[in-house]
Amino acid sequence: MNTTASFEDRVAFLQQHGTDALAHSSADLLAHLRGVHDLLDEWGSRPQLCDAGLFHSVYGTEIFPTGAVPLELRPVVRDLIGEEAETLVHLFGTVSRAGIFDAAFEGPPFLLETRTGGQVGTTDQQYSDLAVLTVANWLEQRPRFPESSRMSRAREFDAMRRFLPTTPRQALEEAYGFDPLSLPII
Repeated sequence: MNTTASFEDRVAFLQQHGTDALAHSSADLLAHLRGVHDLLDEWGSRPQLCDAGLFHSVYGTEIFPTGAVPLELRPVVRDLIGEEAETLVHLFGTVSRAGIFDAAFEGPPFLLETRTGGQVGTTDQQYSDLAVLTVANWLEQRPRFPESSRMSRAREFDAMRRFLPTTPRQALEEAYGFDPLSLPII
């Protein structure tokens, strides 16, 4: 990992690629990316996961297909945030949301459906990280959504809880009113 790239350098790169001009969930993409990063940091996530949060949808996703950074720049992103974080960013953009949620029900080994209909395998740690990114991504923007949609995917998030570290799991339980004692057994 290139430890000389500061947080400011990373944000400057995102600004150079227009993330502050792309609309996203009643804000702009850069505000959302920073919000996800900050939420992960508040949860005590390791630096690689926080860095993945800062870049999580820059290549585009199934739900937000407008990528700000072309895939050809993956090596540059890797230099900015490190290989582990960039791999998570690429996976987050590659897999379908249904694939992430389906895996919560199916459990390991994790074989996730991609946006193009293929499949990609992940390690248990990568799946847990993708689950945390998915939760942080949703909880960061959830307050900007209409009240009627704030409980969406409750069944899927409930199944995902068993793969989350304590703090993100508790944040999800608080947001959805899940009973911590009803956590599904693996």
